Amino acid sequence: MTSSVLKSANSMRIRSFSAELTRGLGVVSARFVQEMIVGIHRARSLHLTDIARSLGEDVALKATIKRLSRNLAREGLTEAISHALLECAAREVTEDMLLVVSIYDLPKRFTTRMEYARGAAASDDDGYRVLDISAIDLASPDCYLPLLSRLWSRYAPDYQSDTTEILAAVNQVNSATEGRCVFYYPQQATTPGTDFLRSLVQAPNLRTMLYVENHDATFMVDGHLRAVSDLASSTKLPYRRLIFKIVKPPFTRRMPGRQDNRPAELPMSEDFGKLSVEVVTGKLTTLILERKTAEHDLTAVYDAYLVTGVATDTRDQLQALLQNHYLAIDTASAAVNHKTQFDLSDVRVLTYDRLQFLNVLLQAVTYYEAHVENTFSIRDHTVTSEPHSGFDYPVSSTSS
Repeated sequence: MTSSVLKSANSMRIRSFSAELTRGLGVVSARFVQEMIVGIHRARSLHLTDIARSLGEDVALKATIKRLSRNLAREGLTEAISHALLECAAREVTEDMLLVVSIYDLPKRFTTRMEYARGAAASDDDGYRVLDISAIDLASPDCYLPLLSRLWSRYAPDYQSDTTEILAAVNQVNSATEGRCVFYYPQQATTPGTDFLRSLVQAPNLRTMLYVENHDATFMVDGHLRAVSDLASSTKLPYRRLIFKIVKPPFTRRMPGRQDNRPAELPMSEDFGKLSVEVVTGKLTTLILERKTAEHDLTAVYDAYLVTGVATDTRDQLQALLQNHYLAIDTASAAVNHKTQFDLSDVRVLTYDRLQFLNVLLQAVTYYEAHVENTFSIRDHTVTSEPHSGFDYPVSSTSS
């Protein structure tokens, strides 16, 4: 069998990239991984029929599909390619980069045949969880670097907890990058729970900034148990700066003179400060508190962030962490949007291990497109410390 695509000079660059990931594998496994990476890239799909068709082999399409399906079940390839990709990507990570953790659901509520997609009864836990870790350079905020992706099911026999899955991935990346960077957990659809906060604080070698989604979460402050919502509204925040946020309809219609459907820039005052809290008894951790207000929205927005292993002594250090968090939000969204181009949610492989392998192969393709081919970039930076170009905004009296 001969693939016209693999023989084409146009595929030489991606074949060279694939060859780097498959060093040490047998000839058959290496060729299969190369075909899958090239096929996914060309087909913009994870369906084996689309991948097989994109390869353009001189045999019947069904024969190609059958061969790809058979090889997708090869043991050890998921770990091998994931490790090779992380090793390759980690060499590009420098200490001034951010490591962004994005966690999201892969819902499969109506499937009845995919392995471990559902429990005995319908539940919000149906489907799978996906974690992606990406790097972003402050000097090149439009270019992100995919590092690792992990997919799991809460119904799999080896499942322990989301905390176990998340920390396993984070520790793997932290080891590969030799602890050079801070991990950011931005606001997202699936947020780790309180047990994860405790585990994170006790992790000796991790430096992190985690958005605290649950404002009912409690921390010990000066011997008293306090909720985040209480701390946010009662703590004096000594610092203030002006930030600029891109907002979209229908919110823009609340701004004077804005009745169209175009995005607009909203100047906002950001007040911020910190205090020491105990998540684990006897171990102090920094909680950064933030309040955002705008002339066009009288309701203040309070946010909180748990910080471990990072200096928070000065205004500049706190401000840098907050601004980095906004970039982390953009990066997490970009990583998910990049994968959405391949319709990951519509994948239909029946076995759990094949789905995990497809997710790793997709991560390899996104790495190639974002970092090698440079055809995917982060277009939108929602919150910045300077006005966005191309937007007019009213002079705000809230700046100081």
